[in-house]
Amino acid sequence: MQQNVMVASRFKGPPTSGNGGYVCGLMAGVVEGAVEASLKAPPPLDTPLTLEKTPDGAVLRGGETVLGVAKSTTLSLDAPALPTPLRLGGNPVDAPGRPKKFEPFGTCFVCGQDREHPDALCLHSRLVEGTQGMVAATWKLDQAFGNKDGFVEDAFIWAALDCPGYFACAAGEPALLGRLTAEIVAPLRAAGEATVIGWDLGGSGRKRRCGTAVYDASGTLVAKAEGLWITVDASVITG
Repeated sequence: MQQNVMVASRFKGPPTSGNGGYVCGLMAGVVEGAVEASLKAPPPLDTPLTLEKTPDGAVLRGGETVLGVAKSTTLSLDAPALPTPLRLGGNPVDAPGRPKKFEPFGTCFVCGQDREHPDALCLHSRLVEGTQGMVAATWKLDQAFGNKDGFVEDAFIWAALDCPGYFACAAGEPALLGRLTAEIVAPLRAAGEATVIGWDLGGSGRKRRCGTAVYDASGTLVAKAEGLWITVDASVITG
């Protein structure tokens, strides 16, 4: 089965390509259960693409170029309990020991400081006081993110699982999402507030690993993910 899709400019991550979590969520939409989604090339904006369901999962293509692949998997990641009370501190980019070389994109659909809600998610991660290596952001929900039944669309949950992971494991470094393995375990009403956390899982060389999770207003786990970020030369991202 093949369908035509397009990543609208609204859903950008870097200025000229799609937000990685959102695009991974598009691929995951045709795969059952927990999904491992990998990005092979920057997904272009406002460009006709094809999403093909395969026996192993899904493939996203731009012409003959494979942009991403997805497959069913098992996610063994244990999400920590939501800290209570949750106290948010400073900007992760400014944390001691971080290489202050790179500021994330102001126009990113998930974390951009220059975007407005509800056109964007506006997840502005902050350090969690008293919990080393963890960040969190309040997610103000809206029907603009919801489906006809009033629940947040899965692709937006995947998007929310993206950027907080960057701020947990690669803040201050130019890095791109390479892989996101996620599982949605409960529906999320498109109203009120949720909380998204990210925590550092370590890394080596150019690789940075993180966990992320979404919790509803009652503290119930909605979704969890393990992300792999790859550091790159800043010019690769900014052009």
